[in-house]
Amino acid sequence: MSASDDDEFGLGELMPRSPSPEPIPFSFAGYTLPSSFSLPSGETEVSIRLVGSHPLWGHHLWNTARETTNYILAHPELTRGKRVLELGAGGALPSLACALGGAALVAATDYADASLMDNIAFNVSANLGSGDVGRRVQAIGHTWGADVTPLLQAGEGGPYDLVILSDLAFNHSQHDALMRTLDATLSADGTALVFLTHHRPRLADADMAFFPNLAKRGYAYERVVEEYTGPMFQDDPGDERVRGTVHGFRCWRDASAKVEEDD
Repeated sequence: MSASDDDEFGLGELMPRSPSPEPIPFSFAGYTLPSSFSLPSGETEVSIRLVGSHPLWGHHLWNTARETTNYILAHPELTRGKRVLELGAGGALPSLACALGGAALVAATDYADASLMDNIAFNVSANLGSGDVGRRVQAIGHTWGADVTPLLQAGEGGPYDLVILSDLAFNHSQHDALMRTLDATLSADGTALVFLTHHRPRLADADMAFFPNLAKRGYAYERVVEEYTGPMFQDDPGDERVRGTVHGFRCWRDASAKVEEDD
């Protein structure tokens, strides 16, 4: 993967060289909860505020985030009473779903940029309120691959039972950093959910390289979702079916996976 491929998504560097001269207004996107769930207010529509514009693409509610959330709510055993960490949370819809699913603690993380952190905190407050459910979610800044001590100290401390990576694998230059954070935060018997969409079909193989590299670190994985949602942007190049399909994988620690990969 070349630097120009990352630059296509504004990710050649983690942050821009200079800020936008004028702030762009927020936008909002909705997500309707399944019938068995509701917000503390009794409402069933989650309203996600999105930053107006951002080089890390936090200004969209991605189809992958919606499918990740669908899967989490359909499998409450993943979250009930568990410690959950979301990397690259953006608007933090999956994190909110984890709190609604009974997670003991949710660390909703993204790059330590004030606009992103403030926006996560807003979405938690606006949807979950200031009561018990809302207090379960913490917005924490984290750069992938950096010191995870602040993450491990969140709440009562310790590793996480569930780590969520939703629509992050397209950032190929950050695969190794993502895996370092995952490896340092996931409990021995924990689960990672890695959901992705091939936004650039010509680079689908590079997206999928995340998984054999994860196996080299001693993880096993299985596909749990393959759902066509339609492409995010109609005018993007490449096969619409490819860039409009969400792929979801469940990953877990398995020492034998590394042996098999090394063979």
